[in-house]
Amino acid sequence: MKRFHVEGHIYYITTNIYKRLPIFTHPSFIIPLYDSLHFYRHQYAFRLLGYVIMPDHIHLMLWPTSEVSVSDFMRDFKTFTAKRIIRQAQVEQNQPWLAHFSQSGQETGRGENKVWQDSYWDVNVFSNQFVRQKLNYIHRNPLRSGLVTKPEDYPYSSYRNYVLDEEWWLEIDRGWS
Repeated sequence: MKRFHVEGHIYYITTNIYKRLPIFTHPSFIIPLYDSLHFYRHQYAFRLLGYVIMPDHIHLMLWPTSEVSVSDFMRDFKTFTAKRIIRQAQVEQNQPWLAHFSQSGQETGRGENKVWQDSYWDVNVFSNQFVRQKLNYIHRNPLRSGLVTKPEDYPYSSYRNYVLDEEWWLEIDRGWS
């Protein structure tokens, strides 16, 4: 997939768990995502404008402020989180998920285990209106999926950061307009 890194653009990103295994229904598998986002936002100097962690995929709104590309960030984010997710499955002795990761690695020939699908989908966001549209999509995703009836009831989203001014899971950079 051709990528267009445009300095100053915001990026709307989607990435999926391989074969859409719904692993992000347990907090112990979500925490590595928060840890990684927090670490890499400072390591790569990007702003995090929004996110949602769905059971089998995530959406992010990133605004890079350095020379590091979105591709570099996604490579490192997915590598780190995959290792942590596999380790957590081992700790919890979740044999079905460990078998899935191992079988996925064998199927793709990409390693001993595979957690994430190859690549990711991204869109260059170039206006405040487009930012609002994508944030609305992100925050309404749990409703469309039938996980909650109100966006504020879904804990793994930046919606509560914006509407209720909460920063307890992950700080959000709201100064994009």
